[in-house]
Amino acid sequence: MKKVLFLGGSGRVGETAIRYLLDHAAVELTVVTRKTVIDTERLCSCRSSVKNVQADITCGDTLDRLLEGTDLAVSCVGPSHTVGSFIIDACVRHGVALIDVSGYDPALKHLNRLNLENQIHAPVVVNSGLLPGLSGSYPQYLIHRYGGHSPVKSIEVFYAGRDTWSFSSAVDIVSSLGGFGENRGFCRIESGKIVRTGLIGAMVKVRFPEPVGTVAGMSMYSEEMARLIKAENIENAVVSGANIGRRAGVSLMISMLLKRYGTEKGIIRGAESLVKASARDGLKYPPYYGIHCRLILENGKTVKGVLTADDTYRASGMVLGMNAVYMLTHEIKPAGYSMHEAIPAEYVIDNLSREGIFSCLQDSYEN
Repeated sequence: MKKVLFLGGSGRVGETAIRYLLDHAAVELTVVTRKTVIDTERLCSCRSSVKNVQADITCGDTLDRLLEGTDLAVSCVGPSHTVGSFIIDACVRHGVALIDVSGYDPALKHLNRLNLENQIHAPVVVNSGLLPGLSGSYPQYLIHRYGGHSPVKSIEVFYAGRDTWSFSSAVDIVSSLGGFGENRGFCRIESGKIVRTGLIGAMVKVRFPEPVGTVAGMSMYSEEMARLIKAENIENAVVSGANIGRRAGVSLMISMLLKRYGTEKGIIRGAESLVKASARDGLKYPPYYGIHCRLILENGKTVKGVLTADDTYRASGMVLGMNAVYMLTHEIKPAGYSMHEAIPAEYVIDNLSREGIFSCLQDSYEN
């Protein structure tokens, strides 16, 4: 029986992932929480054992001790830009496989360096959530589904989200406004190169199914999408997004204008503002996650796809849980990956659809 170390399982995302894992695999599971006590008897199954440990994984050698004898670590803690690389390094030291719900650009760059130095001896997969995560897998799913008709010339992807953000998630969101220190501004990829655009040129509108309707957002850089189009030999990409929570959107715009992403103090202030604003949005609007994708093929045809999910916490937990099961049951070459590079897109989309996660999943091939 394989041993799994689950970091952070007290929230809805973590609990959903744990339940999926226990329903689909026989494991010895240790759930690590900082203070919360987990009711392990409620989680136990006839095939698996579960125990709960309260610990601060950032304190001393705590994480190193917990990783001893572990086959797979599952991380559901953050903020990613402060603890993500810390967890990666610990797993790499012990040769333990890792699946992390977050990651973002800093973790991917850290993995790139470790890959070049041949330091990774077990698969390390980050971005195993909705954004990033499903945001790369769904476009890849469409590319594989329709790419046989004709090579893909360009791709346009729009992400829309609304949620009650935790402080850890808010820290990563505010940090991302400045490209995690790179601040590429509004841009797109043309002929394989990053091209900056002005404010007007960056504006994009797409239409999601009702009740959301038309959403406007701005084009931006996405490391996840840059890696995807490079692997799929696509030269052109436009990635756009919008937080459709009204107060949250205003909070992020203020953080952008004040360049709060530039300092740790500013990031904290921006995150605190976003947490409050999104909580107020949550009193009036339900959570929402959507991807609108358009592929332009070399034969002149167009592929359009739309994916939406209403229960974002359950969706995130299901993605993490099913990817953990995949890593326990499949051989993955030791290296560092973004989710779409290690977990087949078809596996992700088909399983989420089977679990009833999507409120809308539709695509079309047209002139």
